[in-house]
Amino acid sequence: MPRLHTIGNVQIRVYPDDTKKHRMPHFHPASPEGDMAVSLPELQVIAGSVKDRNSVLEWAEIEVNLKRLMDEWDRGNPTVPVRRPNA
Repeated sequence: MPRLHTIGNVQIRVYPDDTKKHRMPHFHPASPEGDMAVSLPELQVIAGSVKDRNSVLEWAEIEVNLKRLMDEWDRGNPTVPVRRPNA
């Protein structure tokens, strides 16, 4: 999956068919210094860390960005859709 966004040297990606390890909807911020997995739509760090963690989470909290992350997850992982609030 191509990167959805870059914050500093952190690339944000959503991988297709990515349900085996974390078994929940999530996205991956990754940089040369580290990577992490963040749950969707809760935005809780479930594994790892990156240097710009707060910037990544602030970016993901923006409604249009969170929707894009969830839409990308659902497109690539249709068997484990995001449980969207008020849906």
